[in-house]
Amino acid sequence: MKNTPARILIVEDESIVAFNLQQRLAQLGYDVPAVAVSGQESLALVDSTRPDLVLMDIHIEGDMDGIDVAARLKDDHPVPVIYLTAYSEDSTLERARRTMPYGYLIKPFSERELHATIQMALERHAVEEALRENRRLLQQALDAASMGVLEMDTTTSAMTINARTASLLGRDAAQPLTLADFLTDVDEKDRQFVETKLREAMEPLRKFSEEFRLLGDQTPSRWIKLDASPLSEQRMSGVVQDVTERKQAEIRLQRLNEGLEQLVHERTTELRESLRELETFSYSVAHDLRSPIRSIAGLSAVLLEDHRADLGDEGATLIARIAAKSTQMGNLIDALLNLSKLSQAQPQLVDVDLSAIAAEIIEQQLETAPGRAADVRVAPGMTAVGDPVLVRSVLDNLIRNAWKFCAKREVTRIEVGHERQGSEDVFYVRDNGCGFDMAFAEQVFSPFRRLHTDTEFQGTGIGLSIVQRIAARHGGRVWADAAPDQGATFYFTLGG
Repeated sequence: MKNTPARILIVEDESIVAFNLQQRLAQLGYDVPAVAVSGQESLALVDSTRPDLVLMDIHIEGDMDGIDVAARLKDDHPVPVIYLTAYSEDSTLERARRTMPYGYLIKPFSERELHATIQMALERHAVEEALRENRRLLQQALDAASMGVLEMDTTTSAMTINARTASLLGRDAAQPLTLADFLTDVDEKDRQFVETKLREAMEPLRKFSEEFRLLGDQTPSRWIKLDASPLSEQRMSGVVQDVTERKQAEIRLQRLNEGLEQLVHERTTELRESLRELETFSYSVAHDLRSPIRSIAGLSAVLLEDHRADLGDEGATLIARIAAKSTQMGNLIDALLNLSKLSQAQPQLVDVDLSAIAAEIIEQQLETAPGRAADVRVAPGMTAVGDPVLVRSVLDNLIRNAWKFCAKREVTRIEVGHERQGSEDVFYVRDNGCGFDMAFAEQVFSPFRRLHTDTEFQGTGIGLSIVQRIAARHGGRVWADAAPDQGATFYFTLGG
């Protein structure tokens, strides 16, 4: 066992969360050599610090999310990974499971859960390492040592064994032995199974290879493996191996995995229930706010219409500002309700014609501004498997954004296209609008976070959050590439 503290690398792009986690780990006696905020940085730090375990936030900075990084580590630097996430979408969890993680911690988590999950992961990793080492040593033993030998006359069921096999069975090698005697040495839990398999291998003669427990008072039970092949028309010959250590390691690992899966299931259930309660509360609050906000907007309009002369220019301006802000607040509430509904919707997956949907949305935009000069292109034949309503919402938000941010160009240029990146189908919406600084790329997907004022471009700041959530519900992702005053390209995938 190691006497030094376990080294744990934190991959978390929220600095406050990372600092708090680093402090908690230090209090628990772990060594935290570094904190990474992006995929590339975490890969470099794993290579330089060689941690014993990685606490990996799924949503991090950069083109790779935590699941992509874990997949790379699994191939290049086998190290236990525990996911940190505030999300529990089935598609995200399924992607995560494919990387064979050592645990999940659903935010927020207690110090006890953190410590228990880390210890379980470290122990599981140690068991796996021991299992690999045992297998290596076993192979050396098979090559260099004399193994137990067993021969049987299938006509008379008489057996002959060597000293090693006799030692494993607890018998005298010189004493006669039959198949019935041999079966009495097999644990009752496996006896019927072993007898059936042996008799199947005898009629007609063919290979036999099984692992089973021996009867005895040893705790844990002794396991042996018997590999036998036909020696002649009436005889079988085989080798007997003691595989107790390996089997116990496998059983222990299986129990650790079952306990881990149960913990994940319980915490996921709790989180989903909490999310349902929060969504219900948010929906109720937003719904109840609609009426007074609309009343303020309506009363402001009445004041301007019926009492403008009494208000004077300054008063009328103030009332107009109140009306505008009320309308803006109403739009934000509607956006919040739409976001809440989206979280509850279950995608209905069918084949979707993205080209047709994009063309329809662009036609609608052209009708709203018939005088605008526009060069719009939609690639033909773009299809994907997804929910038609949700996919339409993705394209609608991205195309309307492109249309809005190109308003100050002499010619609006928008391209909706598709490309193959590795094994993924990637769709994109590209424009020649005002663009933005990539230093703020992550902010554009946060709810109500805007890079422009209402005087520049109106909006609620919720559209790209909806796009990101819909992509995640389909097992996909969304990202952007842009530059100030040089337009922007938004890419998205739909999983599968």
